[in-house]
Amino acid sequence: MDKFAKIYHYFNVLSLDVVLGALAGMYFFAHLLGVKLNQEVYLLLALTVWIIYTLDHLMDAMKAKGGPSSLRHAFHLKHRRVIQSFLILAFVFVVILLFWKKDLHILIKPGLILAFSLALVLGLVIMLKKRLAFLKEFLIATFYVLGIALAPFVYVDKLIPVETYYIAGFYFLIAYINLLVLSQMDRAIDQKDGYGSVSMWLNEKMLSRMILLLIGVALLYGLMLLVFLRSYYHIYTGILLMILFIHLESFLKSSSNELSKRRMMELSFVLPFLLVLFL
Repeated sequence: MDKFAKIYHYFNVLSLDVVLGALAGMYFFAHLLGVKLNQEVYLLLALTVWIIYTLDHLMDAMKAKGGPSSLRHAFHLKHRRVIQSFLILAFVFVVILLFWKKDLHILIKPGLILAFSLALVLGLVIMLKKRLAFLKEFLIATFYVLGIALAPFVYVDKLIPVETYYIAGFYFLIAYINLLVLSQMDRAIDQKDGYGSVSMWLNEKMLSRMILLLIGVALLYGLMLLVFLRSYYHIYTGILLMILFIHLESFLKSSSNELSKRRMMELSFVLPFLLVLFL
């Protein structure tokens, strides 16, 4: 494993690529709404996303049947005590940050509502995984977009244009497609370790058809946004179409190198940072 591959391996295992993608997503909505967010808001999101994803990986690793099969879950299980310590530190820092910085107080109420809703819904999915497993990816995509859009929506000081919701819907579709493709890649591991996912409900062929259908719907939806929305929104639609095409290319690629395809899809969510060129 070369130096870059090794660095990226730990970057991915620790969910730091997801954190970076979430930060890019929040910047996307802030730019879209013309909202300038301070650095504490980005730090708050980074820590919150890392806590949620790391806690999820840690719980999955500890409940895997016969020990986890994936490298990520095996890493979390092996280093669980160190990771648990960092989780506690990150949580304490988030609480201190929220109450110390007055500018962040406005996020406490909507943030708690979103957090409790996420905990309640995903708790039901975990308890009733055989009945509700097919909803897991849909719900995660929903809360992901709500989470990255929360601060820009809260801090905006004007009426939110309806076009913003159309673009948020496009973002959701792409996030959902991403999770479905990853679920398909992880099918064998999920079934072996007993994790609930859409792959428990659909066989590989049906899931592939569902993904292709959703990509087609998302592509049509994106083209409609280009046609019907004002030119101001074209740059945002264009960036999301780029992410969608990367997912389509990765999904259709016949290469057996799933690591490379996964890397491309996950890093594609950093593309919204291109908006720094359009300040």
